[in-house]
Amino acid sequence: MQPTTEVSTSLPVYIVGLDDQDIESSLAKTRFQRSIESLSHVYPEIGEARATVKTFSKEKARKHYEVHVLIRMPKHQVEFIEEGWSIEEVFENIGSKIKRLMTKPRDSPSRRRFPARAVTAAARFQPIA
Repeated sequence: MQPTTEVSTSLPVYIVGLDDQDIESSLAKTRFQRSIESLSHVYPEIGEARATVKTFSKEKARKHYEVHVLIRMPKHQVEFIEEGWSIEEVFENIGSKIKRLMTKPRDSPSRRRFPARAVTAAARFQPIA
């Protein structure tokens, strides 16, 4: 397993198992960092963002990537699992999922449904047996 690399940012963003010498890996790393930074504008209390990359290769020429992303916030945590043949494409899909998190409405109070007036009136005047 590759050593853990911390991306230099004010947020704790970690990427585990990614090769540092590859150009695609560095692009994926910056893409992940930017998406977490933009998420921090909506959720400023992000505790940790971690991406764990697992690489599988049956043939020497082609690698299959599986990425587990964990974003911890004080009230809840979010997990994503994405896989594909290109590390850049995998992190692009993760970025779109993070973007969907930003556009999704925050925890709004659920709407309370009141029973119809006829139901409450009928319940009030029930015969006593």
